[in-house]
Amino acid sequence: MKKIKFLVVALLLMSRFVAGDIYEGVVVDTLQGGGYTYLHIEDAKKKYWIAVEGVLIEKGMEVRFTEEMRVKNFESKSLHKTFDEIVFASNLQYRTKASTSANLALITELVKHSPYQQKDTVSIAEALNDRVKLAGKTIKIRGKVVKFSQNIIGRNWIHIQDGTGIENEVGRIVFTSKDANVKVGDIVTAIGVVSVDKNFGSGYIYKIIVEDATFQK
Repeated sequence: MKKIKFLVVALLLMSRFVAGDIYEGVVVDTLQGGGYTYLHIEDAKKKYWIAVEGVLIEKGMEVRFTEEMRVKNFESKSLHKTFDEIVFASNLQYRTKASTSANLALITELVKHSPYQQKDTVSIAEALNDRVKLAGKTIKIRGKVVKFSQNIIGRNWIHIQDGTGIENEVGRIVFTSKDANVKVGDIVTAIGVVSVDKNFGSGYIYKIIVEDATFQK
C-alpha cells in the first residue's frame, strides 16, 4: 500500500487525479513485474489495465478496486511495455471465480427504449434518472440478468440491464435478495424497494440499489 501511495504522489503532476472512484470488472489477463501486478480488466464499457501492489489473481476473477491515479503512456521498465493508459489502484477485493458464459453476460449496445418494458414497469434509464424521487418506493424493472454474485455479505447480488442508460452508457441496476431463483441470461421482472447512496461498507457503495427483491419470469 505504501508503494502505491508513493507512486501516486510521484506521478501527480503528469496525470489526472481521481480520488475514491470505485470500479469492478473481470480479470482477463495478468502480468507480474517490478513488485506490481498488472490486471487487464473487462467491464460493461471497455477493457483497460490497472496496477496494484503484487498479488496473485487468476484470470476470470471478479475484482473491485479504488482508483488512485490514471496515467497515459505509462512505461513499465520491468515489463519492457508501454501502456496507453493505466489505472493505479488500491483496496483490491476479489469475490468469485467468474465464468463469462455462466456469470457475466453484459448488454453493451445502448438503446433508447427498453425492449422488455411493460406497462407497469420502469426502464433502467428512468430509474437512474429518477433515483432520488424513487427512494423508499417499490419499483418494477423488467430486463436481463447480466451478472449474479451469490452470498456476499449475506445477500445475493443480481445485476439487471435492459439496454437503456444515461450519458451514452448502458446502465445497470443491482438488486439484492436473500433468495433469488434466477440465473444469468434470464429475462425477469424484478420488484423491490429503492435505496439511494447506500453504503454497505467494504467498498460496496451504490447511488441506487433495489433491496429485498423478488423476481418473476
